[in-house]
Amino acid sequence: MAGIGPGFDDPEYDDYDPAWSTQDTPFRRWLIDRFTAAGSDLPAEAVSCYAPANRYHDLSRENTELLAILTDTTVDRVRAAHKADLEDWAREQELRDHPDLAVLDADLDRIRDRS
Repeated sequence: MAGIGPGFDDPEYDDYDPAWSTQDTPFRRWLIDRFTAAGSDLPAEAVSCYAPANRYHDLSRENTELLAILTDTTVDRVRAAHKADLEDWAREQELRDHPDLAVLDADLDRIRDRS
């Protein structure tokens, strides 16, 4: 099965990054907020299998439907939160690609926080 995915031939590669369990993303925050609002018994760590993995693997129809049920919301709202997260991630990537924008962004954040 060599060549199925990046790093597939590497026995250490299992398509999971341990940093995902702690990485803060808008989608993760949305899921935690919705789980809490829905009165879910799932621990907040349960979202680590969906966020930020959604950035790298997208969300399947089945996972989107499951998250809608677990968050007591709609598939459209899950998709909207996912899309907003991808837009945020694209902005992060742009800032990484253009360090001068990162400096400007930090300056604008400081100005906003002073208001």
